[in-house]
Amino acid sequence: MAYLLKISTLISRFCQFIGGISLIIIVLTTMLDVVARYVFKLTGGDFGFTVKGSVEIVSFFMLFALLAAFAAFVERSQIIVDIFTQKMSRAMKGYMMGVFMLGFFVIGAFFTWGLIESAFDAIEFGKVTQDLRISMMPIYLISAFLSVLLAIRSLIESINIFKTGEFFDAEETGA
Repeated sequence: MAYLLKISTLISRFCQFIGGISLIIIVLTTMLDVVARYVFKLTGGDFGFTVKGSVEIVSFFMLFALLAAFAAFVERSQIIVDIFTQKMSRAMKGYMMGVFMLGFFVIGAFFTWGLIESAFDAIEFGKVTQDLRISMMPIYLISAFLSVLLAIRSLIESINIFKTGEFFDAEETGA
């Protein structure tokens, strides 16, 4: 079990890194685009530098950041409403959390399946992005990879919860 938890921790840290890099790219792209538009305005159109495809860059990296964050923090993703769970035993809460983690495993598996099919469709039909005209295949494959990491982490966390009964409880930690 300790080996699985180490794998889960490594996946979480990798996804945190991917999410962080994605957010940095989003911020830098947005800043560069805003500065370029301001310089264009100040020069009265004489200096016409713009960031082509900035909306696409931001939207695709936002997708990567969200998928990576979901995989990185899946064990903390449940909002437990105290009014429904305050009378439940810790064991029952743990069982519910394990079932939720299995649900996230299924969701991650379906995401992966659909995104891989979309990647093959992108190759077959030549799907490209609207502004940058790059193939959608790598975008779908990166998203599928992050989704499979979500499925793996969810399954590992579910096994951990069912085996040990330990799970992240925001109420206990004061989060």
